[in-house]
Amino acid sequence: MRNRFDQLAKQIGKEALGPSGATVAHDEISPETQHADLRHEPDPAHEAERARLGLLGRLAAVLCLIEIYGHAPDGEEFRACLAKHIAFWQQRARKGRVHRKRQEKQQRSPGVLVEPFLWIITAGAPTALLTKLKLTRAPGWPAGVYFFGEDVLRVGFVVASELPRDRSTLLVRLMAAGPLLRQAIEDLGRLPADAHERAVAEQILLNLQHALGKKPSRTPEEQEFIVTMHNTWEKARELGRAEGRDEGRAEGRNEGRAEGRAETRAGAVLTVLRVRGIAVPDAARERILAQRDPGQLERWLEKAAVAASLDEVLDEPS
Repeated sequence: MRNRFDQLAKQIGKEALGPSGATVAHDEISPETQHADLRHEPDPAHEAERARLGLLGRLAAVLCLIEIYGHAPDGEEFRACLAKHIAFWQQRARKGRVHRKRQEKQQRSPGVLVEPFLWIITAGAPTALLTKLKLTRAPGWPAGVYFFGEDVLRVGFVVASELPRDRSTLLVRLMAAGPLLRQAIEDLGRLPADAHERAVAEQILLNLQHALGKKPSRTPEEQEFIVTMHNTWEKARELGRAEGRDEGRAEGRNEGRAEGRAETRAGAVLTVLRVRGIAVPDAARERILAQRDPGQLERWLEKAAVAASLDEVLDEPS
């Protein structure tokens, strides 16, 4: 992963998969130092956690390395992934042999060696690779999932741009990022406030928005991300409205269109602050909910997405 968002996929993947098994980001592969974007070793006791992750949980049902590209990888990048996969497989096999001998000496069952799988998640379709490697679509899997090498190599490709645009694929599409990120963020914003996918990815996305917002200059891709995040939270104002009602500060639905807009925007400000972990004392909460100037609320909402503290949000320049 070589773009500004190379940490996004690792963070979302680790946050999503961590509860269901050992998950390591930027995992070192010996003997020659190499790093996999993600390594996941599923814990059988946490199968229910993986089931909540949709396609990502299904990919991680067995020991695996996950490599993510925000573009369509070329042959050199594929060979690098394959080299890491084989090195990791050999490393596991060596450790397995040592463990097996130790168990045999102690007259214990050595268990079964679990052979790893390699998943390569790509934002765009690697057309040349699909053709030259004669990749075939995986039966029983959604469109966009391909297998290669059967049980000899145990490699799978996930072409995110070909996946169905539904909730089951959302975390994978967020991880793939690239041109798909805007759509994936919008889909995330449409989910209910208590959706598991939001719990996994929302804070990570807001942290990235905050970090990029502090940069003195941004790439077009970074600027598009910031705008998409802002627009998504605007479209999710109904969530903010619910926040305001929950706090008992909403003034009711029948006080006119302007009043309703102010409520939803004020609620959106509180929602963004809550998701970003910024504490809001009662006095500040009442001040936000009592504000009826749409311009002021808009400024607060923009600041809430990138500010490090509540003071940065509410303190206006003289």
